[in-house]
Amino acid sequence: MQTIQPAMEVNQFGNLLAMPGYQVYEYQLILVLPEALKDKLKKVKQQFVEQFNLPASASSAIFLPLVKFRQRQLLEQKVRHALNQLIMGWRPFTVNLKDYASQPSHSIFIPVTSKNRLQDCVKSIKSIQHLLRLDKEQAAFFPAEHQVIVASRLKPGIYEKAWQQYATRHFTGQFQADAALLLKRKAGDQHWQIAQRFEFRDLPVGIVQTSLFQV
Repeated sequence: MQTIQPAMEVNQFGNLLAMPGYQVYEYQLILVLPEALKDKLKKVKQQFVEQFNLPASASSAIFLPLVKFRQRQLLEQKVRHALNQLIMGWRPFTVNLKDYASQPSHSIFIPVTSKNRLQDCVKSIKSIQHLLRLDKEQAAFFPAEHQVIVASRLKPGIYEKAWQQYATRHFTGQFQADAALLLKRKAGDQHWQIAQRFEFRDLPVGIVQTSLFQV
């Protein structure tokens, strides 16, 4: 007797749409910013959009990512558990944002000037990067520099005009990093969903390792 395989629809990204758990999602782990600072940063982004007459659809979302990756939904629970074990051992720390910088010739951003603790966080996450890899060609992306994007993918004329002004402008911001969010979205979607919130609990390594084997 011939076995009839279930029909599988494939979208433009090559994802299997009819097999639960095999859908590919985009993820990013970001630091949680206080609302007052997020509002301040959103105003900066909005003023930029208005000043240089950029499309109204330009995103006002504020992200300070630690890692970005793609993975199948069936591995999400394992990823979330591994991240939780790491992050519960992190100690809250202060993050400073100061002034403006650029990526010639297309982006303007606000850099993080307190880098050591963020680099420690990234080093910690790299210990589980085998879980954050969709395949050999699609490894996790760890930002070389931590920053909040003001505008990206700018056309050369707009970039040059904008950077002449923002190169001498000032911005200051500070917050206590004590939590992170894992965001997710289907490949091709515009809107992110919160998959899980992780609290920095500064737990001793022994307690974290013990809890890893109690699940």
